[in-house]
Amino acid sequence: MVRTKQEENFSNNVIWYNFILCILVIFIHARNDSIFTLPALISDVPVFNEIEAFLAADLAGAAVGCFYIGSGYLFFRNYSWKRVFSKYKSRIRSLVVPYILWTLLYFFIHAAVSRIPVLAAVFQESLIQISWRAMLDAVIHYRYCAFLWFLQFLILYAAFSPAIYVLIGNRWSGAAAILLVFFTACTNIIKNEQAAAVINWLVLYMLGGYIAIHRKETVEAGKISTGVLAGAMLLAAAAFWIYKREPSVFGVLFYSFSFSAALWCLLSWEREGGGTQTMPAAREWQKNTFAVYMTHFMAVQGINSIAGRYISQSMWAGFLLFLLLPAVCIGGVQLVKKFCGNGTWLLWKIWMGSR
Repeated sequence: MVRTKQEENFSNNVIWYNFILCILVIFIHARNDSIFTLPALISDVPVFNEIEAFLAADLAGAAVGCFYIGSGYLFFRNYSWKRVFSKYKSRIRSLVVPYILWTLLYFFIHAAVSRIPVLAAVFQESLIQISWRAMLDAVIHYRYCAFLWFLQFLILYAAFSPAIYVLIGNRWSGAAAILLVFFTACTNIIKNEQAAAVINWLVLYMLGGYIAIHRKETVEAGKISTGVLAGAMLLAAAAFWIYKREPSVFGVLFYSFSFSAALWCLLSWEREGGGTQTMPAAREWQKNTFAVYMTHFMAVQGINSIAGRYISQSMWAGFLLFLLLPAVCIGGVQLVKKFCGNGTWLLWKIWMGSR
């Protein structure tokens, strides 16, 4: 099936969108100012600590929410009642199977590290017993890969996608449903922490799905004017100010939505009179975001711990390492992919959800 130019541009922008967010997520977990504890002072200000905190905590704070918006959009952009079972089948392959495999892999890696005295000392890992109960606990509670809560929530949302579709399928009742869930999230009515988190991120997932159902043509037209881009940037700046001034569920959700909108407008921006968009064709290695997400956490934690212990505790070294870690993670995954027949091996496809 031949794709139109608009479809190709949309697909290219999705790759860039996920790639940029993937870098921000790596920055979140690569923050290392608690390991490299000797600050590099400039005018009595620990400048590298401040820059790293801005990148890892402030700027990247919207990345997770942006992923939920994008995931909701892609899930519901071609959703229909006829495709419910095919959607379930694809998500079992792309989410459930990789989630189980990766939680078990991290469990066995931690168990192995806990049995090697040198590594156990470096990573402060106590002895982990291997049993069926421990393995089940590792899968259900993502015990040894805390970042996989994101994937577990996506699995939950996909499981309840028919109910979500009923809520957002109509333009007006869908908007009301999103506002109701948003109000529930912002008022902290739900006291259970896990349930509250599910509701919080559900707002953005539903919003992404709502946009896919009711505003797909506008989003995928790929012709964002300079004025619209400027407006989106200003909205994102205002949302960031609110997010920093009033750190709350409202601030996080508003900032995530605004950042996502500004990023998409930037990717879809059409220069005045030029007739071309800003983004070049994405490279193959930029498509490995799922593999990078699944592997980056242990990589950045391990590299930071080893470097802080054996090389230097100065933030000069720490900040340089912080900036290099996204490239290390992305390059490492690409090397492994090439080793695995450039991603054609069955084992690679199973672990990466057929991506």
